[in-house]
Amino acid sequence: MRHTIKAIGDWELDVLGVPFGDASSADSDGEYFTANTKTYADKFTNPLVLYYHSHDENGKPQGDPEIIGKVTGIEPKNDGVWYRVALDKTKQYAARIWEAARKGTAAASTGSIAHVARLLKNGQLIPYSKGGGGEIGVWPVVELSLIDIGGRRNPANHRAIAMPVVKSMYAQAGLSLPDIEPSQEGEGAKVASKATDATPGEDTEEPTNQPSATGQKGLTDMTPEEVQQAIADGIKADREAEKAKAEAKATQAQAIEDAVKAAKTEWDDKFAKANRLPGGDEQQAPYQMKYANLARFDNLEPADHAALVDVLAAAKSKGHSRNGASLDAYRALAVKLGESKDDNLRGAKAAMKMAGVPTEAAKTNEMNQSTLASYGDEWVGVTYSTQAWQRITQDSQIIGKVPAIEVPQGSESVVIPLSGTPPTFYVTAQASAQAANPGAITNTVITSRMGTAQQSLSVKKLSGADVFTGELEEDSLIPWIPELRRNMQQEAMEVFEHIMIDGDTATGATTNINDIGGTPAGTEAFLLFNGFRKLALVTNTANSRDGGALDLTDFLETVKLMGLGGRNAQDKSKIGFILDLWTHWKSLTLAQVATRDVFSAPTIESGALTNIYGYDVMHTANMHRANQDATYGLKATSAGKVDLDTASNNTLGAMLAVRWDQWRLGYKRRWTFETERHALADATVIVMSTRAGMVNRDNEASAISYNLTVA
Repeated sequence: MRHTIKAIGDWELDVLGVPFGDASSADSDGEYFTANTKTYADKFTNPLVLYYHSHDENGKPQGDPEIIGKVTGIEPKNDGVWYRVALDKTKQYAARIWEAARKGTAAASTGSIAHVARLLKNGQLIPYSKGGGGEIGVWPVVELSLIDIGGRRNPANHRAIAMPVVKSMYAQAGLSLPDIEPSQEGEGAKVASKATDATPGEDTEEPTNQPSATGQKGLTDMTPEEVQQAIADGIKADREAEKAKAEAKATQAQAIEDAVKAAKTEWDDKFAKANRLPGGDEQQAPYQMKYANLARFDNLEPADHAALVDVLAAAKSKGHSRNGASLDAYRALAVKLGESKDDNLRGAKAAMKMAGVPTEAAKTNEMNQSTLASYGDEWVGVTYSTQAWQRITQDSQIIGKVPAIEVPQGSESVVIPLSGTPPTFYVTAQASAQAANPGAITNTVITSRMGTAQQSLSVKKLSGADVFTGELEEDSLIPWIPELRRNMQQEAMEVFEHIMIDGDTATGATTNINDIGGTPAGTEAFLLFNGFRKLALVTNTANSRDGGALDLTDFLETVKLMGLGGRNAQDKSKIGFILDLWTHWKSLTLAQVATRDVFSAPTIESGALTNIYGYDVMHTANMHRANQDATYGLKATSAGKVDLDTASNNTLGAMLAVRWDQWRLGYKRRWTFETERHALADATVIVMSTRAGMVNRDNEASAISYNLTVA
């Protein structure tokens, strides 16, 4: 069962770690949680947050399990136990989970202690054994694993861990492990719990239904009035304990604040005296003071910061900025890149080294070189373009699935070799004859040649512009540049996704699938390269079908078009469906989808159709994007094409099936900033551009069902 994960804030998630269900929603081991499952959430208030049960993305065990976040809250609800998780931005695997959560492809799986966990069989608790099946009665959650679904990475509901492993992981995380010892009472073991970090004098025993050794009543022995009083006393005790903790925390915070103020006062006094004394050895300023003048750039991420420097450098070269980017701006960016653990910035760091710029932030004196800005072009642009490309491909659930290659410098295109006709196999007789001297054996194997082919991928320029007024100087841009980059990057992602789906380079009258009733002007984004729909609707019409009224079988009939008998669609991990918004909404009303008859796990998750017949399903507002009509927008004609001249002809939907590995996305220039100043308007134009292309490796790379009734 895939657990729900919701991205709710900046690197913050709500995770359904313990979903309640029944036998019909059991996981792959036939097990399930219910509202009666004892998770000991009051004891294990901070379960370890790991990536894929401390395995890497390929399923290999990590050397030292990496803690990728922290549980900040636990809340039982009607559908299960939810965990609020704050991800650690410095961890690579946390970044993978964050991106997956934003796309809706993140899942969770809990881990417990093997010798404490219990299954509930015939009303009795029995020791847990993996695959035992049935309701889980006791499951102390000591670990919460987050998983980005893909490849072979799929969650089970849970995972039991041996006690030594649990203790080791908790020790590594600097946490104490609550002590829970099961008391064995025949086959149906009762479980008691005791927290090692409980407040002295506080009763830490879990209530049971049996009288205690001191004669205290169990819950089943109390009268209703006694039970109500016990609950009231417990609530009061909890509130008093929380109040005491809050007061202690406030006292500690005040003590820290007082200590910091005292240390700062002492430092200021020493620093002032040192500067008043004449002569003496030159004093070495501490790390913080050397970078104090860089603090104003702290709110910028590396990509934002690189964009700031790139814009100002371009503006200064054209005489639009008096000062351009300051040396401090370059220094601050160099420090950020030197300290960053982001693998996406490797290219930028390599460019820094080639330019002679130190990548170790600890080498503070080297950051003061006056020539630092002179080498900016070699690494600043690389930083921004790499980050922008990565963000655009990661934010889109579609773009990142197509393998990308870089077109070599000095070339406008790249040739992709393809395999053609395979060799022929024949029934072969046993060799029985031998020629005369020198006695060579007569050949019996029949030879054939494997055919080869090639496809050329060419690139074109795609660009967009934004205009703003006022001075083009560093201080004015610092608060504004993140919003500029975010807006342009988001639009670039959406347009690029549109081109990959709707792209058609045809410029003749009534020939382009995005303007079937007229003639493209020649500057439309969809003219960049041919996309998924063009291949199925025009290039290989055998891969398109008239679907008519939307039905569940449309999904199967679409993938069956991909090669003889649908043989190119057999590997479901390489195929995905793309639905326009109207088709997506209609698909949610299909009876089979709503009742989960087609997929063993929930087909609809968080109001979206995510998987059907084992194929991933995506929906996007960037399919049929050329049609922005207020009434008929994002729909197509009965031929699966868009009519921009007669909007009312667009009333129908479509579904695409795409085989991702049979496409190649190529780029020669990732993303750059250029500026143009218009003095009479007191305005500046910032242009963002890239050079890219895409090509299909064979004609079975996509299929489409069009003319789908979505009203």
